[in-house]
Amino acid sequence: MPVTIGGMASGLNTDDIIKKLIEVEARPIVQWEEEKYLYNKRKEALRELKSRIETVNAAARDLYGFRASYRDKKAVSADSGVLDAVAGKNAQNGKHSIEVMELASTHKLSTDSLKKDDAVPAGKFTLEVNGTSKTIRFRGGTLKSLQAQIESEAAGIVSSSYVNTVHDSHIMTLESLTPGKKGEIKITGDRDLLYGIGLIKGVKDQEKDRVAVVFDGKYFVSYTGSQKPGEETGALEVGKEGKDVEVKGSLWREYVLPVQVDVKKSTMLEFNASYKEPEESKEDETLPYRLELGPEEKTVIKGIELNSYNISRIRPLEKKPPKTPVTDVMGIGVVSEGKDGRYEKLYPVDRKFSGKMEIPVGRDFENRRIGKIIFYANTGTAKFADAALFTPVEGTGLLDPKNEVRRAGDAKIKVDGIEVVRDRNEGLNDIVKGLTLNLHRESKKPVTLSVEPDIEKAAESIKKFVEAYNRYLEFNREIVKAEKSAKPGEFKKSRAKTGLFMGDMTILRLENTLKETVSNAYPSRTEKPIKIISQMGVSTGEINAPWESIRMGKLVVDEAKLAETIRENPEGVEQFFGSDTDGDNRIDNGMAYGVETVLKPYVRSGQSIITSKIAMEDNNIKMADEKIERRQEHLKKYEEKLRQKFATMEKSLSGAKAQQNWLKNQMKGAEGSSDK
Repeated sequence: MPVTIGGMASGLNTDDIIKKLIEVEARPIVQWEEEKYLYNKRKEALRELKSRIETVNAAARDLYGFRASYRDKKAVSADSGVLDAVAGKNAQNGKHSIEVMELASTHKLSTDSLKKDDAVPAGKFTLEVNGTSKTIRFRGGTLKSLQAQIESEAAGIVSSSYVNTVHDSHIMTLESLTPGKKGEIKITGDRDLLYGIGLIKGVKDQEKDRVAVVFDGKYFVSYTGSQKPGEETGALEVGKEGKDVEVKGSLWREYVLPVQVDVKKSTMLEFNASYKEPEESKEDETLPYRLELGPEEKTVIKGIELNSYNISRIRPLEKKPPKTPVTDVMGIGVVSEGKDGRYEKLYPVDRKFSGKMEIPVGRDFENRRIGKIIFYANTGTAKFADAALFTPVEGTGLLDPKNEVRRAGDAKIKVDGIEVVRDRNEGLNDIVKGLTLNLHRESKKPVTLSVEPDIEKAAESIKKFVEAYNRYLEFNREIVKAEKSAKPGEFKKSRAKTGLFMGDMTILRLENTLKETVSNAYPSRTEKPIKIISQMGVSTGEINAPWESIRMGKLVVDEAKLAETIRENPEGVEQFFGSDTDGDNRIDNGMAYGVETVLKPYVRSGQSIITSKIAMEDNNIKMADEKIERRQEHLKKYEEKLRQKFATMEKSLSGAKAQQNWLKNQMKGAEGSSDK
């Protein structure tokens, strides 16, 4: 389109004239824009209405059927730090006395402390937890690399960690992922690797071929071996039950076993030993001399003869020679007698030792037969007890952990005086009917667990429905009732806020139907029937409440009366909201059931009444956009047409002016010629 400069010939502001003419022509667009704005507001209102209706529907659905909570129970623990519980609907009201004696624990092991760069040999071993085993094939390396491999390959049964204990020292821990005794970590495999890192200390649960020694005084005989015990001044005393024997002073004795014992390389001699030092003679070493009386003497004093003793004669105290200290004060020995003669071996016991001792006699007597055991003491009192010869029997091959940080243990609780054992602490739903127990720590005394109706939960469900219902009524009132306008033109402005669906029968009918459904009476088969909602403390307003409030239909809750009704008549409340009237085990009546039935066409998925109305508004918006678009195309053409017309006019005026000027010039020229 060529650039035009209007008004050159006519002197008129043609651009302004064209603009005003276009504005007049564009007035329908303004009207359609206003309509489009109104359609969008209606669409927003419908979406909000849909949301509030869905909230009412969801709240009503929670008031009946399996979602209803009128018979729900709650468990209250007197000490929630010890235990808590969740009560189901079938839990019996009452109190339980529960004592947590032990908590279930997961098995946890650790290695010895190793330096960061200490070499760990290669090896193959298996970890087993609750029937699931993982085999680790380690190629050698460090403790950290072994831990990383276990963490990767045995992740399903144990967790592993690498802990810095002090400076450059570290340990590896293994913890079972299964609680209780069934979660015990069982170890088998190459012992060199496992001994090297300090994870095991030996073979676990190994059976023993054991021969216990029961002492009898008649089987003790004098020592006939090659050793020279010296002067025997002691005594031997056998315990009443034959479990122990005391050797007092200097004494060596052999005990003849009733049956000789065959010895293998792994045969061990075990016994308990203790030692008591001898009592020293008590002499007063502070007196170096001893007073002695001499022979009788006569003394004359002033002519008088007296008998007296020489009391001044003294002799030095005779000192005893010092005792030679005894180093090998006590011990035990083993004797084997066969075709090749007597073979014996003595095993001294340190005087400071006290406790159980095991001696590997199989290393000295392999393939021999032991017939006697030697018991000796050179001074003091040596006591030997619980003696036995045993040979380990190959068993399961399980290895005994060395550093057991935490044993695998089951939970032990006492419920109303009955002791119960479980392998876990959480989710114990098979002890008390309807209760799920969760244990947290051991208790010093029984904890009372009370089971009672969960009134608060049921009341909250009803109050949730009342709140959703009231919010729906408030919004519904806004969109169906317009505000009064005091001045002309204000109604048009206020309609975008209120009265968007004034006179809409679909929306008005929904409100009326819902109000009727909530306030209706419903049948009940219970002993204490609740037929209308006001019987449980929910009404449309208090006595003498404003008429406007009552007419609006908003519900008011008397919380005290509601709680009392739920506590005393939970079945009646349940039947009011949803009941089965024909015995087919399907709910077909009740206030909440009725509300959900009324709302179903409005909230169903897919095409519902509300979504259809939203689609209608979308269509109106689309039509308005199309009208505006067509009008805008028309305005473009209309502007071009106006500019062409004004351009033609300007051109005509410009030509007329040029002709006028030419005529004027011709007339002036003619006048000039006549004057000459």
